[in-house]
Amino acid sequence: MNTEIELPITIGVGDVVSTVGSIILEVRSGEVEDFRPVLADALRQAADAVERADPSEDDEEVPDAAAHG
Repeated sequence: MNTEIELPITIGVGDVVSTVGSIILEVRSGEVEDFRPVLADALRQAADAVERADPSEDDEEVPDAAAHG
């Protein structure tokens, strides 16, 4: 059996869970091919996006968060 399976990549911090992307696993002859390089690349991309994010543009409010100032 040859097919592809798409899996979401989610990251959780406390009660907040975000889907940051997905990876596609290749199944060849009934066996899942090595997914580690694909997963590592996806996690690097997610980490890069977090590093480039501008905290001043964060318009989401977190319940019970302390006020700035």
